[in-house]
Amino acid sequence: MLKAFRIKLAGIIAILAAGCFHASAQAPGVPICVLGRQESQYQSALVDAARDLFAAGDGLRMSAARKQLKRPSCQLVVPEANTTRLPAREVCVAARRSHVRIGWWHLCANCGKWHLNLGGGYWLTADGAAATCFHVVEPSAEVKDGCLVAVDDEGRVFPVAEVLAANRESDAAIVRVAGEGFTPLPLNTNLYPGDTVYCYSDPFEHRDYFSAGIVNRFYQPAGSRASGSRASATAGPTRINVSTDWAPGSSGSAVLDECGNVIGHVSMVSTPNGPPPAASSPASGAKPKAQPAQPPRPTPIVFHEAVSARDVRRLIKAPK
Repeated sequence: MLKAFRIKLAGIIAILAAGCFHASAQAPGVPICVLGRQESQYQSALVDAARDLFAAGDGLRMSAARKQLKRPSCQLVVPEANTTRLPAREVCVAARRSHVRIGWWHLCANCGKWHLNLGGGYWLTADGAAATCFHVVEPSAEVKDGCLVAVDDEGRVFPVAEVLAANRESDAAIVRVAGEGFTPLPLNTNLYPGDTVYCYSDPFEHRDYFSAGIVNRFYQPAGSRASGSRASATAGPTRINVSTDWAPGSSGSAVLDECGNVIGHVSMVSTPNGPPPAASSPASGAKPKAQPAQPPRPTPIVFHEAVSARDVRRLIKAPK
């Protein structure tokens, strides 16, 4: 009995000596997100900063944004794709450093109050060019007044100066943020179903959420102008189904490969369950029959839809 205890104790000491035992749950440098009051304080600081930018006249306004969303392309020099496979934790670090939150500080047309609604994005250049979704940048019907802002990984709030290029059909946009010294990510279009991919985003304002999955398939969105045969698919926007996790709040966030390249960004989630079929219309003058309550249908699958990096590249032209 004593001998067994000594052997067990020796093993514990060996682990400690080898540095394999950590008192903390996370490695050095890993941010800890605290839900509740501390998160509210963080959000309050962002709101105050966004309000100050708007009051100072900084940040892109609605009318200018709508005009600039018609710009079809811009000139940028973006990094070359990485070819060295990285451990998952290093992909996470790269994604976090290059993650930016983009959205509207706006006066709501419905409730008359000011809100800060942020989606995701990622840096393309060190001097402030960032990619995100078209629907993140486009002012919605709820936006009565406001300005576009960006928040970097350290919580610093910057004004979005302009929309450089955008395409509604592909749900891709590139904006210029008034800042510098950012960490850009390369783009990669050499991808195949089964490849491992990762996503770093803020679903439902749960910050710093990192998940892994695989590429499921490539397809064209319904209603695409180039939809038809597989041979014609290269002419239109391409979507990618992946099995990483995301939710509202993740739109525009980067989806990365094992080398830390962006293969696309979050666009939406969907399920095959639509609304229940409409009941038949009763004959004129007849009373409609009471319909039995429909039990909720289970969700068989959730599709995670990403914009392809190819469609981001289509917005970029090399400088002359």
